Amino acid sequence: MLMDIYHSINVKAELMLLVDHNSQRNRYAMDSHFTQLSPHVYIHHSHVNTGIIRDGNKALLIDASGTSIQSTLTELGITEVEKILYTHHHRDNVAGYPFPENVIIGVPKAEAQWFNEVNTFWNDPKYRWHLYNCHPHNLMLGNSISVSETYTDSMHIEWGPASIIVLETPGHTDGSLTYVVEVDDERLAFTGDLIYDEGQIWDLYSLQKGQQTTDYHGFLGARDELRQSLEKVRESSPNAIVPTHGVVINKPDEAIVKLCDRLDYCYDRYVSISALRHYFPKLFEEFDGCEHHMPIRDGKTPPEFLRHIGTTWLIISETKEAFVMDCGSPNVIKQIQQMQQNDEISDVSQFWVTHYHDDHVNAIPEFQEAFPCETLTDSVVASVITDPTAYRLPCISPAVTSVDRTTKDGDTWQWNEFTMTAYHFPGQTYYHGGLLVEGRGVRMFFSGDSFTMAGIDDYCAGNRNLLGEGVGYEKCLRLIEAIKPSHIFNCHVDQAFDFTDDEIAFMLDTLNERENCFTELFPWDHANYGMDEHWVRCYPYQQEIRPGETAELSVEFTNHSLQPCEVTAQPILPEAWGTEIAPKSTTITGKSDEFISFFIPILDEKTINKHNTSERTVIPVDITYNNRPLGQFREAILLITN
Repeated sequence: MLMDIYHSINVKAELMLLVDHNSQRNRYAMDSHFTQLSPHVYIHHSHVNTGIIRDGNKALLIDASGTSIQSTLTELGITEVEKILYTHHHRDNVAGYPFPENVIIGVPKAEAQWFNEVNTFWNDPKYRWHLYNCHPHNLMLGNSISVSETYTDSMHIEWGPASIIVLETPGHTDGSLTYVVEVDDERLAFTGDLIYDEGQIWDLYSLQKGQQTTDYHGFLGARDELRQSLEKVRESSPNAIVPTHGVVINKPDEAIVKLCDRLDYCYDRYVSISALRHYFPKLFEEFDGCEHHMPIRDGKTPPEFLRHIGTTWLIISETKEAFVMDCGSPNVIKQIQQMQQNDEISDVSQFWVTHYHDDHVNAIPEFQEAFPCETLTDSVVASVITDPTAYRLPCISPAVTSVDRTTKDGDTWQWNEFTMTAYHFPGQTYYHGGLLVEGRGVRMFFSGDSFTMAGIDDYCAGNRNLLGEGVGYEKCLRLIEAIKPSHIFNCHVDQAFDFTDDEIAFMLDTLNERENCFTELFPWDHANYGMDEHWVRCYPYQQEIRPGETAELSVEFTNHSLQPCEVTAQPILPEAWGTEIAPKSTTITGKSDEFISFFIPILDEKTINKHNTSERTVIPVDITYNNRPLGQFREAILLITN
């Protein structure tokens, strides 16, 4: 084929070798130049692959992002870009390219709003708080762009020597398109982020989508949609697939089959110990009777001195004092006050917060006003609930909690006849605590939302359920194995339960399997890069600042690799501000966190008014990780107030 000839003799890309240290697999990515696929088609390689279809000195581009493409266009003698097509709305494959005057920009009709009206996303509270849905994702343009054309399934685009068929291929986003380009006797499928390479995808958290539930409970929920889209691409009989992130795939059928098989296996390993089987058994009927899945345990009756109200557990002491955990609803306050009136309890003397989710913290300010007792929580949880605007996380509430005492792993204290021991417990979410309560002949462990009788609550990728030794559920299960509680409690489950040694071993073995199979699914040396949406994050995510002041912003990284990694970050200020923040770099040791701080000068009020600067200003952050450019990978929000 022509493509094979051009690929072998006319590759100008420098290759960057990415070594998988766990499985010794080699993966190659093209570094910031170009490959020629046919006489009229080139691929510019940077943080994304940009398709270039040329007609003399003119070009049509697919997924143009960043400024480095200009060097390729210049080298090819292309002086005019007439048209740009985008496969989907994500900022990392759209932002940063300086659009020529009069260029025609074509986008998916289903996602046009996220190109030309992005303020409707950034200014809508439903996309900031109580986040139970992940579509659209916040990897959104900071500012709108003008859209000339919108496309739907089966449309044809004729340009220069190319005939382009549009396919609707949802999966990575709800409105993603594939452009099948027929040119030079070749059929090239530009598929966006449906696939990265043979058997691989770019990330998992984009596939978080509800099936009969909100997206929050939809771990890998878009996998069937993705599979159908990949089959649609396969049926178009392309000679090659060009993903937005990834490598040019010359054997599409093999690559697609391998990816679907891996997704099936990964999902099976997820379901086998999923707590969600307890809540939504009908979602998993196809897995009924699977011998390689952990059976769901029976529950046990809680001790008589406990009460369960909504997501709140309450311990009643022999003194009639109450120890309360979480308060997600004003109804909890009313019921506790009724218990006081009925002389079941005298007063609330301590209050523990298990984690930050809104159904556990929404009514805490009212609770603290009604019951002015000591509030305790894990130090990691405290960072979120005392300043929720600093974070963007699933199920986050704007309610602010006042915390009197923060705890670390193993902190212990006496509450009446009970000994309390606090732990950082990164189960359902990384921002989570656990509490061991010993007394009156029982050892009770309050796990927040981290377990049910069916297994572990890791059904939302945004919760940061890390895989590996000493993190995530591996850490949690090792703790349960060590402290051997007689009763485990979940805030959403009336009954108590426990786990046998064999069940704990089964869950640990499954987590180890997951670490391996999910690592194979992504083009990184560890699964957590593809699963942990917040391995790069801005702190604070949102802050209020006045004109003329200086905002401080930290870009935080979690290095999931064993080896040190070099990172570079650069906040991208609005073009109208006329200023640029210089990039900064640092090296992060293996399996650790690090941050880079920036100081951002805010325009004075007169200049802000002159440029009509929005009160809510999105600051994208461009990231390079171990020489791998990621584009405008994350963002922070500045609320400029007078």
